[in-house]
Amino acid sequence: MFSVLVFVTMLEGISNIRTKFTLLLLSAGFLAISIISGCAGKVILSDDAVRIRNTVDMIYQMKDLYEQHDDGLLSLFSADYLSESGMNVAVSQDMKRFNVISLNIFIDRIEVDKDLINVSVHWSGSWDNGEKISRDGGSSVIIIRSGDDLKVVDIKGDSPFGKSNK
Repeated sequence: MFSVLVFVTMLEGISNIRTKFTLLLLSAGFLAISIISGCAGKVILSDDAVRIRNTVDMIYQMKDLYEQHDDGLLSLFSADYLSESGMNVAVSQDMKRFNVISLNIFIDRIEVDKDLINVSVHWSGSWDNGEKISRDGGSSVIIIRSGDDLKVVDIKGDSPFGKSNK
């Protein structure tokens, strides 16, 4: 819009009507091209970009399910990890033991390597059992296997889930 205003003021110094008309038509053509090119088709994401977007959604879904005391959280972990780590017991105990769970998760980095996705996070949270509020925080790498669906296969470092396990 600004360029059209500048262009119109430039036309004031030109006396030939044919030249003015040509320049106005030319500027209208450039304006139309810029509008049309700005409305190009939808963005096509690569497979990795789709996996990263789904991974970010999954991390925040895990946080929400944990805060809402929803056992659906356990479905986002692989069966092997749940049994080996004792995470299923710890998460279930958290949901029984704490009235209010508040968790903040910040994603620092996501690395995609074939079918494994490493999500580096730092987190802080509070767990309220009605008598005492516990606060904790840490950093971890959440390892997710992609495939038909995303599943957490390991958590290295300080896990934000399963406070009862600590």
